[in-house]
Amino acid sequence: MRRLRIVSESILYRNPHPGHQAVCAYLPNVVPISERELLCFYRLGQAFYSLDGRLAVLRSRDGGETWVEEGDLWDPKQESTPHSYSAPHGTLLRNRTLLLVAHRFRATQDQMFRFNPETGGLKPFELVLFRSADRGRTWAPPQVIEVEGEGVADAPSNLIELNDGSLFLALERWKSWGDTSPLHIKGSALFSRDGGQTWGDQIDFPSASDPSRMYSHSRYSRMLDGRICALQWTQSIGGQENYPLHFVSSDTTGTRWENPLATTIPAQTSWAADLGEGVLAAAYSIRERMKPGVLVTLSEDGGRTWDLEHQVMVWDAVGQEFLGVDRKPEYPASHDNIAFGKPNLVRLPGGDLLASWWCTQACITHIRCARLTVEE
Repeated sequence: MRRLRIVSESILYRNPHPGHQAVCAYLPNVVPISERELLCFYRLGQAFYSLDGRLAVLRSRDGGETWVEEGDLWDPKQESTPHSYSAPHGTLLRNRTLLLVAHRFRATQDQMFRFNPETGGLKPFELVLFRSADRGRTWAPPQVIEVEGEGVADAPSNLIELNDGSLFLALERWKSWGDTSPLHIKGSALFSRDGGQTWGDQIDFPSASDPSRMYSHSRYSRMLDGRICALQWTQSIGGQENYPLHFVSSDTTGTRWENPLATTIPAQTSWAADLGEGVLAAAYSIRERMKPGVLVTLSEDGGRTWDLEHQVMVWDAVGQEFLGVDRKPEYPASHDNIAFGKPNLVRLPGGDLLASWWCTQACITHIRCARLTVEE
């Protein structure tokens, strides 16, 4: 039986001058671009939803042992309309082009509150695509991804290059600001046949028609054979009740999907990585039990069962779960007080795993990572 072991742990970015400036780091997303070179994309700003959100880049040339700050990926001040950016997810294509999908909203005072406190609806924002042809050193201006349909479309994870060279972009539909119906997040996907210039052929996932449960915060990962998989935060319609994570997978075209399969993982946000030979790893965050934090676990049967007995905790969040309160408020205020989350997990070229996440310690919100190896 395989076991996980932490090889090393480090801080990716932490405000170096907390007495002089308010800078928080969120949502790290690591992308290997060679055997030894890694990029980490993340959000910087005064707060999770602050109007000064910008995307920044870290680079490692030694397999993640050390990281160098390379500054902002894009300067929002170049735009005629000010925007705040968040949720970066990067992908390296087979032709060595880097694509990064993110979202942005107008950085004006009337946009400060993202969720309607009465309906739980979300204010609209744009999905944008950045492109780099030189290993992430320079980036073309953002391209808006046009998404049709009702509700507010979010891109919960990176786009995926399919075996035939097409691009797959998963979406999650949230209800709009004035919508008074119960929250029912629904998953779908767009495809691009021209390298991300245009998008279409939208499909709805089978789970979108479930009348009693919703599946969200899905971090879709390309498996080694070209199929796609994800672990999904599973809740009742409206979000009042949580269920264990559900596992879902597709064929190599990204168009045919199995129905979600219940696991025994009692978690919220998560990220899966394929290690080959039926072995999957998953990093996930948990807030509702005695030991909140970020954990990593293994499955040796393609995601059907998970070894929770030997899972590894990479971030112990006891006493550091929430900001300004001693327990999580009800949705939508719950988004405003979380102090850690959204673990990212990537398989490194040599077979090890790199987990990253954002968290708060001593009042400073920052990003961390842990390298793990799998032992027989």
